[in-house]
Amino acid sequence: MSKELKNETVNNNEIKGGRKGKTTSAVFLCIIIVLSFCCGFLTNLIIKGNKSETSWVISMIDKYYYSEEDGKVKKFTDEDYAKAIATYLLDEYSEYYTSEEFADVIRTDRGNYFGFGISLLRNSDALSVYYVTPNSPAYKSGLKKGDEIIACEYQGESYSFDKKSQLFDFFGKVNENESITIYFRRNGEEKSATIIKSVFITSYVVYRDKDKTGEFISEGTNPLSFTVKDGGTSILNEDTAYISLHQFQGGAGSQIKTAMNYMKEAGKTKLILDLRDNGGGDMDVLREISSYLISSDEKNPVIAYSKDKNGNYTAYQATGNNFNNDIEKITVLANRNTASASECLIGAMLYYKSAFNEDCLIIESEDGVARTFGKGIMQTTMVNALTQTAIKLTTAYIYQPDKKTCIHGQGITASGENAVNTDKGIERALDILNY
Repeated sequence: MSKELKNETVNNNEIKGGRKGKTTSAVFLCIIIVLSFCCGFLTNLIIKGNKSETSWVISMIDKYYYSEEDGKVKKFTDEDYAKAIATYLLDEYSEYYTSEEFADVIRTDRGNYFGFGISLLRNSDALSVYYVTPNSPAYKSGLKKGDEIIACEYQGESYSFDKKSQLFDFFGKVNENESITIYFRRNGEEKSATIIKSVFITSYVVYRDKDKTGEFISEGTNPLSFTVKDGGTSILNEDTAYISLHQFQGGAGSQIKTAMNYMKEAGKTKLILDLRDNGGGDMDVLREISSYLISSDEKNPVIAYSKDKNGNYTAYQATGNNFNNDIEKITVLANRNTASASECLIGAMLYYKSAFNEDCLIIESEDGVARTFGKGIMQTTMVNALTQTAIKLTTAYIYQPDKKTCIHGQGITASGENAVNTDKGIERALDILNY
């Protein structure tokens, strides 16, 4: 899939929702090309001795801008200018990475994380846990979504927080393999959990049925192992399985394969697929996961098309046709944070209607507008082979398999009984499956 050009590498295609700050890419394809700003970067925007307006502004900033913070004339680096342009002059998904930042992108996209595994709402200062990464230290401690953080204890001292930024600054001060105690409130009851800040491999998939729970667990950086334990979700029917998928990254494809195979072996014929808060990820991982959730007469059915700035279309196909024909019906749970690759998967499932149709899509909402996020564009990450810096740019629009439908800015909607309040989706899914 890769082809050689000259002095820069181009990495994988990303179809991920949400705002920048979520850095994702998975399998990195190296393509060497030359960047006009490779050396000297933006300060060399001079053609034949004539300065561009950009170069003139930069030179004025370099010469005259004064910062009282340190009493010196502030000098901006090439990386400062590059980050400013990518961040503020392009769309919200474009991003410039220093070599250190890009190395961190690579690690996290492969599922290698360092920290506690706690996420809070991006656009809120509320200290309620929004997501706990499976297999993370926080996950193993028993912390759950919705827990309201009251205070933390570290090295014998107690810390309280007024806003989210203070909490994350505190998390950053904790060293590797050191523990903290988090005091939190759950359903009006105060509880605590001791968590060790450490390296972990993230899990993207959780399986449940009426009697069993299957999780991908490991210690440290050891490979994940699918671990099934007694105790499932009692409200599920005997013939129903529940699978949650949080991102299209890292080993999510192989995890879906394992969960779907376990579902088949367990004799479950109905599925609740949970894509709530799934912001998307990598196209290649989507292609792999799609092979288990759609079926057609084609060996490798098309799941999406991209269209670039020149109007050229590229077809993306599922990596196979691995659909379990014993499955009678699939319901999908989504919400406003269901984005990009998740929306692409839903679109393909609606197109092929493999045990799934419009009546089986359930969208949770807090404001009565039951729709998904609405991201129908793709990003590609280009890497400077000389410096290992990188820039992520929007490079294409994404269309459903009909080659006509693009959900960008619109999302996918549900109405009637399938537009439900937050946390009511599983109840509605069971109603559909029982019908």
